[in-house]
Amino acid sequence: MPLWKGSVWWLYWLMENKLSFMTAGFAIPLGVAALYAFVPLLVLFEKDPPPYDPIVERDLRNNPGVATTALLIPCYKSAGLIAATLDSAIKIFPPSHIFVIANGNSPTPLDNTEEVCATYGVNHIWSPVGSKLVAQFVGCYAAKEFKDVLMIDDDCKLPANFPVVSDRLTGKVKSIGYTIKSTGPNSSLGTLCQQAQDLEYKISGLQRLFAGAVGSATFPHGAISLWNREFLVSIFYDHPGFSISEDWFFGDSCRKLGGRIKMCSSVFVETETPDAIFKSSGSERGGFGEMTVFKQRFMRWNFFFVNGMWYNIAYIFRSWSLGWWELGAKLFVFQEAYETLLYILAPFLIPIGVLIRPQFLGILMGVTIGLYLVNAVIFNEIHLRLKRERVTYKVLILYYMPYKIILTFINIVSCYWSIFKYARYFAKRHLKVVEDEKAVEVILRLDEDLGDDAEPDGRLSDACSQGRRMTVTALNTRTSVNPKGRGQSIMAGGVTIGTHSIPGYGTESIYPHQPQHLNGPRPSVQFVDMPFNPALAHGSPKIPVGSDLNWDNAV
Repeated sequence: MPLWKGSVWWLYWLMENKLSFMTAGFAIPLGVAALYAFVPLLVLFEKDPPPYDPIVERDLRNNPGVATTALLIPCYKSAGLIAATLDSAIKIFPPSHIFVIANGNSPTPLDNTEEVCATYGVNHIWSPVGSKLVAQFVGCYAAKEFKDVLMIDDDCKLPANFPVVSDRLTGKVKSIGYTIKSTGPNSSLGTLCQQAQDLEYKISGLQRLFAGAVGSATFPHGAISLWNREFLVSIFYDHPGFSISEDWFFGDSCRKLGGRIKMCSSVFVETETPDAIFKSSGSERGGFGEMTVFKQRFMRWNFFFVNGMWYNIAYIFRSWSLGWWELGAKLFVFQEAYETLLYILAPFLIPIGVLIRPQFLGILMGVTIGLYLVNAVIFNEIHLRLKRERVTYKVLILYYMPYKIILTFINIVSCYWSIFKYARYFAKRHLKVVEDEKAVEVILRLDEDLGDDAEPDGRLSDACSQGRRMTVTALNTRTSVNPKGRGQSIMAGGVTIGTHSIPGYGTESIYPHQPQHLNGPRPSVQFVDMPFNPALAHGSPKIPVGSDLNWDNAV
């Protein structure tokens, strides 16, 4: 038993002396878990879109959803896998609508991603700031001619019949997430671990579909999401700028600024996942992905679990921008905070339960595991059967539940590991993207050069709209951010080149500046016209896989 009369001692005393009350009380968290697990089963995935017919020629530019939408692909040393992503993308988007934003802490590109993009005639941008978040920000400004943007990861293969549902971005709906599926290399089923992740991702997709229908999903998956571009730019002014869990903070900022997040579930978009929990088989993954599930969850996904409780609680009590939709949205925000609280209490409740009444604890855990197994079986046999996406019973019965139990313990330990790491992490100031002088300078130069390349009516010239190379080669100027009213003023001198309005916060003003004490040229953006070559686009060039990823430069 505990050695002194602290909070753990009183918890021990309560469970030992008030066990009859506690026994009945455990029905409450069990009931809450059942509600959150089974109520989303009341909705079904959308029907499949019409199949893709390669014989029928389609005018991609006049497709209502595609015509106003740009595809943004932030990437890091992705020459070895970007070709497969572009192979699928050009079946849906014209090359001029596709923007590959490669990034790294280097004045020049780190690999030959640009050469791969040249064969497809798509736009390639090199951002000399090693940040996925900055790359997305740069992409939003590079695609300023478009009303909406679809952001995907560099390993995300869009199905040929992928629906660009820009028409759903109406009213308060500012973001559409897509359901995703886990695959192995070359769209294979992959290992048992990857198939278990596949089931996990699909269950999560149904839960987000339900959340979006009754209020708002907490956040769209980081692998793929569709946004109103102007609203997305506004989000960067609220996003705290953390390089970890950036998709979660996109969702938090979106809801706070009055945007609903809904889901499109007519297709499952493929994304390659780690092939093992603890030890990878050695297959290479490019981009921003980790090699094992443990590293993915422990080091990145779970890092802000505990810190996120503060954001969730603040949102529940302080944010009412969605009107009546807030009631549904807050139910699922509360679920996140509740689950994190259980992870934090588990190291105390489980050992005390073993000491006081191990039999009851065993029954309780068995019932909980059985509850989630029944949920997975129903989901597999009804929802996934209708979509012809079922997983095998070998995965469902023999692997999935042990996999989820292991992940639960990983989540518990990672909460305490992250608390330990917070002291060092938050000792360093983390700037918002709009406060980062390097990021702002990239945007200033990009904005100037895109403006120089435009027609008098604001459209880009035909040559440059067919594929450009944009490379910021130096960052020698300085900007500063000063508060201005309820908004902020991005200051860099005396001349305003533009303002930006933030919903509920005011107006942003952006100024260019060349400090006198800084030597060297302003950053230059180079444009090279690359007309689209269909003959080259249909064959994927043989590009060596990038290796030796420098995670200090990537996000």
